[in-house]
Amino acid sequence: MRLSNYQYDILMQKFDEKRIKARYELDKRTEEVYNRIPRVKEIDENIASESVNAGKSALMGDDSKLKNLNARITALADEKKLLLKENGYAPDYLEEHFECDKCRDTGFIGTEPCGCFKSAITNLIFEESNIKDVIAKENFKTFNESLYSNREEDYDRELKCTPYKNILNIREKINRFTENFDTDPKNLLIYGNTGLGKTFLTNCIAYEILNSNHTVMYYTTFSLFDMLSKYIRLENGYKEQGSSRDSLMTCELLIIDDLGSEMSNNFTDSQLYSIINERIVNRLSTVISTNLTPKMILERYGERLFSRFMKEYDFIKLIGDDIRLKL
Repeated sequence: MRLSNYQYDILMQKFDEKRIKARYELDKRTEEVYNRIPRVKEIDENIASESVNAGKSALMGDDSKLKNLNARITALADEKKLLLKENGYAPDYLEEHFECDKCRDTGFIGTEPCGCFKSAITNLIFEESNIKDVIAKENFKTFNESLYSNREEDYDRELKCTPYKNILNIREKINRFTENFDTDPKNLLIYGNTGLGKTFLTNCIAYEILNSNHTVMYYTTFSLFDMLSKYIRLENGYKEQGSSRDSLMTCELLIIDDLGSEMSNNFTDSQLYSIINERIVNRLSTVISTNLTPKMILERYGERLFSRFMKEYDFIKLIGDDIRLKL
C-alpha cells in the first residue's frame, strides 16, 4: 500500500491526538482521585521521591536503597489499589487508557505497523478516494448484465458478440485486472457511447481495489483540471491542492472519468500527458473512461499521447443501447 507523505502525516497526527487525549483524560482522573483521596497523592509522591533518592544514592556508590526500592514501591502500589477499590474505582483507574493497548496508540509495535494503523490507512484511503458513498451502491454486487441486449439483431460484427456477451467478457477482464493488481498492474481505457455503464464499471473497479487496501483517487476530467489549475495558479502554495497533486501522482490507482468532456487547450493537454506518462514510468495503474472513440482520441490529443495509450493501455469497448432507459 502506497501512501503519500501528506497522507502519512495525517495518520501520524491522528495517533498523536489519541495519545494526547489519553494523557489529558488520565490527568483529569488523577485530579479527581487526589481531591477525593489525598493519601493516593501522597503515595504517588512517595514513590517518585523514593525512586529519585535511590537513584541518587546509587550514583554516589550506595546501592542499598535500590535493593529495597522494589519492595517498597510494591507495598505502596498495593495500598493505592486498595484505596481505589474501597472508594469504588477500578484498579486501573489511574492508568492511561488507549484505544489500542497493543501499540499504546503509537500505530506501531516495534517497527511493524499495528493492526489499528492498517485499519486507519484503509479508512483514510476510502475517505480520500472521492467516491466512498457512490461505490457503496455501484459495484459488482449490484451489477446487472441483463440490462444489455442479447438479441441477434444487436450482434456487433467488430467485437463478434452481442452487448450482453460483451459485458460478460468485460467483467472477466476487469476481474483479472483487480485480481492481478499487485503482481501485474495494468491500465484500462473504457470507451463507448453515452449511457452504457462506463462510470459504473470504473466504480466497480474502485470498489474492488479499495477493498484490497490500495490507494485510489477518482476524478472527472473537469474536477481534475480544476484542481491542477488551482495548484499551478497558486504556485504550490495551497496545502490542500498540493496534497491532491501529490496523491494524484502516487496513488496506486487513478481513475479519470469522462475524458473528453473538458475544455481542451494547451494546459489540459500538457497536464494530461504528464500525468499519463509519469504514472506509466512509475508503473502505477490508471483507468480512463470516455465517450471518444480511439480515432477521436487521436484527433483530439495528438499522436504523442495516443501512442502512450496504444502501447500501455488495454482498450475496452462498450456497445449497445442506453441502459439508463431500462432502469
